[in-house]
Amino acid sequence: MSLADLLSRRLLFTVGKGGVGRTTVTVALALEAVRRGKRVLVIEFEGARGLERALDAHRQARDPAPGLDRLTYLAVDGKRALEEYLEMIIPVRRLLRTIFDSAIYQYFVAAAPGLKELMAIGKIWYEANRADAEGDPRAANGNADDGPHPDLVIVDAPATGHSLQYLRMPQAAHEAFPVGLVHREAERVLSLLRDPSKTGVVVVSIAEEMPANETLEILAGLEGIGLQHAALVVNQVHAAPCSEEELDALRREAETVEPLEAAASDAALFVEAVRRAEEESGWARINATHVARLEAATRAPVALLPYVFCEEFGPEQVREIGRVLRARFEETSASAKPRGVGRGRAS
Repeated sequence: MSLADLLSRRLLFTVGKGGVGRTTVTVALALEAVRRGKRVLVIEFEGARGLERALDAHRQARDPAPGLDRLTYLAVDGKRALEEYLEMIIPVRRLLRTIFDSAIYQYFVAAAPGLKELMAIGKIWYEANRADAEGDPRAANGNADDGPHPDLVIVDAPATGHSLQYLRMPQAAHEAFPVGLVHREAERVLSLLRDPSKTGVVVVSIAEEMPANETLEILAGLEGIGLQHAALVVNQVHAAPCSEEELDALRREAETVEPLEAAASDAALFVEAVRRAEEESGWARINATHVARLEAATRAPVALLPYVFCEEFGPEQVREIGRVLRARFEETSASAKPRGVGRGRAS
Protein backbone atom coordinates (compact mmCIF):
# COMPACT_ATOMS: atom_id res chain seq x y z
CA MET A 1 0.00 0.00 0.00
CA SER A 2 1.34 3.40 -0.98
CA LEU A 3 0.64 6.59 0.95
CA ALA A 4 -1.68 7.57 -1.90
CA ASP A 5 -3.67 4.37 -1.24
CA LEU A 6 -3.96 5.23 2.45
CA LEU A 7 -5.06 8.80 1.72
CA SER A 8 -7.55 7.69 -0.94
CA ARG A 9 -10.00 6.71 1.79
CA ARG A 10 -12.78 9.00 2.86
CA LEU A 11 -12.18 8.63 6.60
CA LEU A 12 -9.09 7.92 8.70
CA PHE A 13 -8.83 7.54 12.48
CA THR A 14 -5.52 7.82 14.32
CA VAL A 15 -5.67 5.90 17.60
CA GLY A 16 -3.18 4.94 20.30
CA LYS A 17 -2.09 5.30 23.89
CA GLY A 18 -1.75 8.84 25.23
CA GLY A 19 1.65 10.40 24.57
CA VAL A 20 2.68 8.24 21.60
CA GLY A 21 2.23 10.98 19.00
CA ARG A 22 -1.22 10.61 17.47
CA THR A 23 -1.56 14.36 16.92
CA THR A 24 1.78 14.63 15.13
CA VAL A 25 0.90 11.70 12.88
CA THR A 26 -2.54 13.20 12.23
CA VAL A 27 -1.06 16.53 11.15
CA ALA A 28 1.67 14.89 9.06
CA LEU A 29 -0.93 12.83 7.17
CA ALA A 30 -3.16 15.88 6.70
CA LEU A 31 -0.28 17.95 5.30
CA GLU A 32 0.60 15.16 2.88
CA ALA A 33 -3.02 14.97 1.75
CA VAL A 34 -3.36 18.73 1.11
CA ARG A 35 -0.01 18.69 -0.67
CA ARG A 36 -1.65 16.26 -3.10
CA GLY A 37 -4.52 18.69 -3.70
CA LYS A 38 -7.12 17.13 -1.38
CA ARG A 39 -9.52 19.10 0.79
CA VAL A 40 -8.99 17.76 4.31
CA LEU A 41 -11.04 18.12 7.47
CA VAL A 42 -9.22 17.19 10.69
CA ILE A 43 -11.35 16.43 13.73
CA GLU A 44 -10.68 16.01 17.42
CA PHE A 45 -13.14 15.43 20.22
CA GLU A 46 -13.99 18.35 22.45
CA GLY A 47 -11.52 18.66 25.29
CA ALA A 48 -7.72 18.90 25.01
CA ARG A 49 -7.61 20.91 21.75
CA GLY A 50 -4.06 19.67 21.10
CA LEU A 51 -4.78 19.26 17.39
CA GLU A 52 -6.10 22.81 17.15
CA ARG A 53 -2.93 24.18 18.75
CA ALA A 54 -0.75 22.11 16.42
CA LEU A 55 -2.54 23.47 13.36
CA ASP A 56 -2.28 27.03 14.67
CA ALA A 57 1.49 26.55 14.95
CA HIS A 58 1.65 25.50 11.29
CA ARG A 59 -0.46 28.43 10.15
CA GLN A 60 1.75 30.87 12.10
CA ALA A 61 5.04 29.32 10.95
CA ARG A 62 7.50 31.55 9.12
CA ASP A 63 7.38 29.18 6.14
CA PRO A 64 3.87 27.64 6.19
CA ALA A 65 3.30 24.34 4.46
CA PRO A 66 1.62 24.56 1.04
CA GLY A 67 -2.08 23.80 0.87
CA LEU A 68 -3.12 24.97 4.34
CA ASP A 69 -6.06 26.78 2.75
CA ARG A 70 -7.47 23.31 1.95
CA LEU A 71 -7.14 22.16 5.57
CA THR A 72 -9.98 22.82 8.03
CA TYR A 73 -10.50 21.91 11.66
CA LEU A 74 -13.49 20.79 13.71
CA ALA A 75 -13.94 19.90 17.39
CA VAL A 76 -16.76 17.40 17.83
CA ASP A 77 -18.80 17.28 21.04
CA GLY A 78 -21.43 14.58 21.46
CA LYS A 79 -23.98 16.84 23.12
CA ARG A 80 -23.63 19.52 20.45
CA ALA A 81 -23.78 16.84 17.73
CA LEU A 82 -27.11 15.66 19.15
CA GLU A 83 -28.44 19.23 19.07
CA GLU A 84 -27.31 19.63 15.45
CA TYR A 85 -29.05 16.40 14.54
CA LEU A 86 -32.29 17.53 16.17
CA GLU A 87 -32.03 20.88 14.38
CA MET A 88 -31.88 18.99 11.10
CA ILE A 89 -34.97 16.88 11.70
CA ILE A 90 -37.04 19.38 13.76
CA PRO A 91 -37.32 22.65 11.80
CA VAL A 92 -39.40 24.47 14.44
CA ARG A 93 -36.88 26.62 16.34
CA ARG A 94 -39.19 27.47 19.24
CA LEU A 95 -39.84 23.78 19.88
CA LEU A 96 -36.14 23.03 19.73
CA ARG A 97 -35.32 25.73 22.28
CA THR A 98 -37.96 24.32 24.61
CA ILE A 99 -36.46 20.83 24.26
CA PHE A 100 -32.86 21.95 24.80
CA ASP A 101 -33.75 24.02 27.87
CA SER A 102 -35.78 21.32 29.57
CA ALA A 103 -34.39 19.57 32.65
CA ILE A 104 -35.59 16.22 31.29
CA TYR A 105 -33.53 16.64 28.11
CA GLN A 106 -30.42 17.67 30.07
CA TYR A 107 -30.79 14.66 32.37
CA PHE A 108 -31.34 12.34 29.41
CA VAL A 109 -28.19 13.51 27.62
CA ALA A 110 -26.12 13.17 30.79
CA ALA A 111 -27.51 9.78 31.84
CA ALA A 112 -28.05 7.90 28.57
CA PRO A 113 -25.13 5.45 28.27
CA GLY A 114 -23.07 6.01 25.15
CA LEU A 115 -25.42 8.59 23.63
CA LYS A 116 -22.81 11.35 23.31
CA GLU A 117 -20.27 8.93 21.86
CA LEU A 118 -22.81 7.64 19.34
CA MET A 119 -23.78 11.16 18.26
CA ALA A 120 -20.12 12.20 17.97
CA ILE A 121 -19.43 9.27 15.63
CA GLY A 122 -22.64 10.13 13.77
CA LYS A 123 -21.35 13.67 13.27
CA ILE A 124 -18.09 12.31 11.89
CA TRP A 125 -20.10 10.03 9.57
CA TYR A 126 -22.04 13.04 8.31
CA GLU A 127 -18.89 15.08 7.64
CA ALA A 128 -17.27 12.15 5.80
CA ASN A 129 -20.40 11.67 3.70
CA ARG A 130 -21.20 15.28 2.85
CA ALA A 131 -20.29 14.55 -0.76
CA ASP A 132 -23.26 12.16 -0.82
CA ALA A 133 -25.56 14.20 1.43
CA GLU A 134 -27.78 15.59 -1.34
CA GLY A 135 -31.22 14.14 -0.79
CA ASP A 136 -30.50 13.18 2.81
CA PRO A 137 -33.30 14.56 5.04
CA ARG A 138 -30.69 15.78 7.51
CA ALA A 139 -29.07 17.88 4.82
CA ALA A 140 -32.32 19.68 4.03
CA ASN A 141 -32.01 21.78 7.19
CA GLY A 142 -28.25 21.46 7.36
CA ASN A 143 -25.45 23.96 7.07
CA ALA A 144 -25.58 25.47 3.59
CA ASP A 145 -22.60 27.69 4.36
CA ASP A 146 -20.23 24.88 5.32
CA GLY A 147 -18.38 25.24 2.04
CA PRO A 148 -17.05 22.46 -0.19
CA HIS A 149 -17.22 18.97 1.22
CA PRO A 150 -13.89 17.42 2.31
CA ASP A 151 -12.21 14.74 0.23
CA LEU A 152 -10.74 13.23 3.39
CA VAL A 153 -11.64 13.39 7.07
CA ILE A 154 -8.90 12.52 9.59
CA VAL A 155 -9.94 12.03 13.21
CA ASP A 156 -7.37 12.46 15.98
CA ALA A 157 -9.09 10.05 18.37
CA PRO A 158 -8.66 10.17 22.17
CA ALA A 159 -6.50 7.72 24.14
CA THR A 160 -6.94 4.00 23.59
CA GLY A 161 -9.84 3.01 25.84
CA HIS A 162 -11.92 6.05 24.98
CA SER A 163 -11.25 5.61 21.25
CA LEU A 164 -12.53 2.04 21.33
CA GLN A 165 -15.54 3.20 23.34
CA TYR A 166 -16.42 5.68 20.58
CA LEU A 167 -15.86 3.15 17.80
CA ARG A 168 -17.87 0.43 19.57
CA MET A 169 -20.98 2.56 20.00
CA PRO A 170 -22.49 2.16 16.50
CA GLN A 171 -22.33 -1.64 16.82
CA ALA A 172 -23.72 -1.52 20.36
CA ALA A 173 -26.60 0.72 19.26
CA HIS A 174 -27.27 -1.47 16.22
CA GLU A 175 -27.58 -4.53 18.46
CA ALA A 176 -29.54 -2.78 21.22
CA PHE A 177 -32.18 -1.35 18.87
CA PRO A 178 -33.23 -4.05 16.37
CA VAL A 179 -35.63 -1.67 14.58
CA GLY A 180 -36.34 2.03 14.32
CA LEU A 181 -34.43 5.27 13.83
CA VAL A 182 -31.42 4.46 16.04
CA HIS A 183 -31.00 1.08 14.33
CA ARG A 184 -31.04 2.67 10.88
CA GLU A 185 -28.60 5.42 11.86
CA ALA A 186 -26.20 2.93 13.46
CA GLU A 187 -26.40 0.74 10.37
CA ARG A 188 -25.45 3.67 8.14
CA VAL A 189 -22.47 4.54 10.32
CA LEU A 190 -21.33 0.90 10.47
CA SER A 191 -21.52 0.60 6.69
CA LEU A 192 -18.89 3.35 6.43
CA LEU A 193 -16.68 2.25 9.34
CA ARG A 194 -16.47 -1.35 8.15
CA ASP A 195 -15.75 -0.56 4.50
CA PRO A 196 -11.93 -0.78 4.19
CA SER A 197 -12.01 1.09 0.89
CA LYS A 198 -13.55 4.12 2.63
CA THR A 199 -12.35 3.94 6.25
CA GLY A 200 -8.96 3.15 7.74
CA VAL A 201 -7.55 3.16 11.25
CA VAL A 202 -3.92 4.23 11.71
CA VAL A 203 -2.66 2.82 15.01
CA VAL A 204 0.17 4.82 16.60
CA SER A 205 2.55 3.35 19.20
CA ILE A 206 6.06 3.57 20.56
CA ALA A 207 8.40 0.59 20.87
CA GLU A 208 8.34 0.18 24.64
CA GLU A 209 6.69 -2.51 26.74
CA MET A 210 3.54 -0.80 28.07
CA PRO A 211 2.65 1.10 24.86
CA ALA A 212 3.32 -2.05 22.80
CA ASN A 213 1.08 -4.11 25.10
CA GLU A 214 -1.67 -1.52 24.79
CA THR A 215 -1.24 -1.43 21.02
CA LEU A 216 -1.77 -5.19 20.85
CA GLU A 217 -4.98 -4.66 22.84
CA ILE A 218 -6.07 -1.95 20.36
CA LEU A 219 -5.48 -4.28 17.41
CA ALA A 220 -7.53 -7.01 19.09
CA GLY A 221 -10.24 -4.50 20.04
CA LEU A 222 -10.55 -3.20 16.48
CA GLU A 223 -10.83 -6.73 15.14
CA GLY A 224 -13.53 -7.46 17.70
CA ILE A 225 -15.74 -4.68 16.32
CA GLY A 226 -15.06 -5.46 12.70
CA LEU A 227 -12.73 -2.55 11.89
CA GLN A 228 -9.52 -2.99 9.92
CA HIS A 229 -6.41 -1.04 10.76
CA ALA A 230 -4.78 0.32 7.61
CA ALA A 231 -1.31 1.00 9.02
CA LEU A 232 0.72 0.83 12.22
CA VAL A 233 3.04 3.74 13.02
CA VAL A 234 5.77 3.04 15.59
CA ASN A 235 7.06 6.36 16.82
CA GLN A 236 10.30 7.55 18.49
CA VAL A 237 12.39 4.56 17.38
CA HIS A 238 16.05 4.79 18.37
CA ALA A 239 18.70 3.63 15.88
CA ALA A 240 22.05 2.19 16.98
CA PRO A 241 24.80 4.66 16.01
CA CYS A 242 27.27 1.84 15.28
CA SER A 243 27.65 -1.93 15.32
CA GLU A 244 28.28 -3.86 18.55
CA GLU A 245 31.85 -4.61 17.38
CA GLU A 246 32.51 -0.91 16.81
CA LEU A 247 30.99 -0.04 20.18
CA ASP A 248 33.20 -2.61 21.95
CA ALA A 249 36.27 -1.06 20.32
CA LEU A 250 35.19 2.42 21.45
CA ARG A 251 34.63 1.16 25.01
CA ARG A 252 38.13 -0.33 25.16
CA GLU A 253 39.63 2.90 23.88
CA ALA A 254 37.64 4.96 26.41
CA GLU A 255 38.89 2.71 29.24
CA THR A 256 42.49 3.56 28.36
CA VAL A 257 41.94 7.28 28.93
CA GLU A 258 43.82 8.30 32.08
CA PRO A 259 41.98 10.34 34.77
CA LEU A 260 44.08 13.45 34.19
CA GLU A 261 43.73 13.09 30.45
CA ALA A 262 39.96 12.62 30.86
CA ALA A 263 39.75 16.11 32.32
CA ALA A 264 40.95 17.57 29.03
CA SER A 265 38.14 18.79 26.83
CA ASP A 266 38.77 16.49 23.83
CA ALA A 267 39.20 13.36 25.94
CA ALA A 268 36.17 14.21 28.09
CA LEU A 269 34.08 14.72 24.97
CA PHE A 270 35.22 11.34 23.59
CA VAL A 271 34.36 9.47 26.81
CA GLU A 272 30.94 11.13 27.00
CA ALA A 273 30.25 10.34 23.34
CA VAL A 274 30.96 6.66 24.00
CA ARG A 275 28.55 6.69 26.95
CA ARG A 276 25.82 8.24 24.80
CA ALA A 277 26.50 5.67 22.05
CA GLU A 278 26.06 2.90 24.65
CA GLU A 279 22.79 4.45 25.82
CA GLU A 280 21.44 4.86 22.30
CA SER A 281 22.43 1.31 21.37
CA GLY A 282 20.63 0.06 24.48
CA TRP A 283 17.45 1.89 23.50
CA ALA A 284 17.79 0.55 19.94
CA ARG A 285 17.90 -3.03 21.27
CA ILE A 286 14.84 -2.45 23.46
CA ASN A 287 12.95 -0.85 20.59
CA ALA A 288 13.87 -3.64 18.17
CA THR A 289 12.39 -6.24 20.54
CA HIS A 290 9.04 -4.47 20.73
CA VAL A 291 8.98 -3.58 17.02
CA ALA A 292 9.31 -7.31 16.29
CA ARG A 293 6.34 -8.03 18.60
CA LEU A 294 4.21 -5.41 16.88
CA GLU A 295 5.19 -6.48 13.36
CA ALA A 296 4.26 -10.07 14.19
CA ALA A 297 0.77 -8.94 15.25
CA THR A 298 -0.22 -7.18 12.01
CA ARG A 299 -0.33 -7.70 8.28
CA ALA A 300 -0.67 -3.95 7.65
CA PRO A 301 2.24 -1.69 6.69
CA VAL A 302 4.44 -0.78 9.68
CA ALA A 303 5.96 2.71 9.74
CA LEU A 304 8.99 3.24 11.96
CA LEU A 305 9.53 6.90 12.80
CA PRO A 306 12.91 7.80 14.33
CA TYR A 307 13.38 9.62 17.59
CA VAL A 308 14.06 13.21 16.58
CA PHE A 309 16.70 14.93 18.69
CA CYS A 310 16.00 18.66 18.66
CA GLU A 311 15.67 21.50 21.13
CA GLU A 312 12.11 22.29 20.08
CA PHE A 313 9.78 20.01 18.12
CA GLY A 314 7.73 22.12 15.73
CA PRO A 315 6.17 22.45 12.26
CA GLU A 316 9.44 21.82 10.40
CA GLN A 317 9.92 18.47 12.14
CA VAL A 318 6.29 17.45 11.51
CA ARG A 319 6.68 18.20 7.80
CA GLU A 320 9.85 16.12 7.72
CA ILE A 321 7.94 13.22 9.29
CA GLY A 322 5.39 13.52 6.49
CA ARG A 323 8.18 13.36 3.92
CA VAL A 324 9.65 10.27 5.58
CA LEU A 325 6.26 8.55 5.68
CA ARG A 326 5.73 9.34 2.02
CA ALA A 327 9.13 8.01 0.97
CA ARG A 328 8.93 4.79 2.97
CA PHE A 329 5.37 3.99 1.92
CA GLU A 330 6.38 4.41 -1.71
CA GLU A 331 9.45 2.21 -1.21
CA THR A 332 7.40 -0.61 0.28
CA SER A 333 4.19 -0.29 -1.77
CA ALA A 334 5.10 -3.28 -3.94
CA SER A 335 5.75 -5.54 -0.95
CA ALA A 336 3.16 -8.11 0.13
CA LYS A 337 3.80 -7.28 3.79
CA PRO A 338 5.54 -3.89 4.03
CA ARG A 339 7.97 -3.23 6.82
CA GLY A 340 9.79 -0.22 8.27
CA VAL A 341 8.14 2.92 6.88
CA GLY A 342 10.10 5.88 8.21
CA ARG A 343 10.63 7.49 11.63
CA GLY A 344 9.82 10.66 13.85
CA ARG A 345 9.06 11.98 17.28
CA ALA A 346 5.51 12.98 18.19
CA SER A 347 4.38 16.09 20.00
